[in-house]
Amino acid sequence: MTDDDRIGWGLVGLGRIADTEIAPAIAASANGALAGVVSRDAAKAEDFAGRHGAAAAYDDYRALLEDPAVDAVYVATPNGLHADQVVAAAEAGKHVLCDKPLATTVADAERAVAACAAAGVRLGVTFQTRNHEGMREIRDLLAAGGIGSVRLAQVELGPGRMLPQNWRTDPEMAGAGVMNNLGVHAYDLLRYLLGSEVVEATAVVDVEPGFRVDTLALALLRFENGALAYVNANQSLPNPQQNLSICGTEGTVLGRNVTRPNLAGSISVIGRDGTTERAVSSTGAFLATVENFADAVLHGREPSPSGVDGLRSVELTEALARSARDRRPVAVGG
Repeated sequence: MTDDDRIGWGLVGLGRIADTEIAPAIAASANGALAGVVSRDAAKAEDFAGRHGAAAAYDDYRALLEDPAVDAVYVATPNGLHADQVVAAAEAGKHVLCDKPLATTVADAERAVAACAAAGVRLGVTFQTRNHEGMREIRDLLAAGGIGSVRLAQVELGPGRMLPQNWRTDPEMAGAGVMNNLGVHAYDLLRYLLGSEVVEATAVVDVEPGFRVDTLALALLRFENGALAYVNANQSLPNPQQNLSICGTEGTVLGRNVTRPNLAGSISVIGRDGTTERAVSSTGAFLATVENFADAVLHGREPSPSGVDGLRSVELTEALARSARDRRPVAVGG
């Protein structure tokens, strides 16, 4: 159904994120419509389609991919299924926006990126934190040297004590615990804000009794531009601090309540030109993400975040997992 200003979306994986964020975002978007949804449970697909105004409901992914009204697929299934479903969509000629992580292994992430490139379709990954209000301005400020040379960044994020459930507790399906659930958002945000790649990673993790995946992950990152970063991602502690700080040689950026969706927060800049503070909101980040991806499809440009951003994230998460296992710093990329 692609025309000059709209694309048709197909949605696979009808869990919480699809129900509460993605389908409503597509419905509210100015450049897309929900053309079809799919679940192995036909009744669930019909119910979801009815509640969110989808034009069609399927119980077979291939049927969704054969629907000519579907131009792009949003993949919102468990992590371990992402790569195969991205590849299948690409081979069917559909653009793909994949929930994070792109895959649970580097090899699968590479396979997904290659399949989309070979098919000539766009591939994006849902790191919606890039679209939180104020983040683009922070990136521009840092690029312009507004706080001098960045030396240290710190990010904290967590939902409170909300331990993983269902497939997220299975290492085969989840890949990692809180690192994939939450940490990847912070890792990508730092790459975006600093405009630099991670070259060395160190991780220390905690696994809640009775779990097989990490529930608290502390990461130390060294960036190619010389900056260091600390990330605390956890699902095991109450009263989370959803904050960001970036310290340079000539100033500091402080973000309070800015690292998770649907929060009201603030960003302060203490720089060479004085001190400023503004109120910001992370509400609307999913809407911005689906609209930005649709715009990339409509105008033939690379989306941000891209499939390559998703691959870099998987490379980093794999390095962090190896660091935690081997108890040593690990080189990333190269």
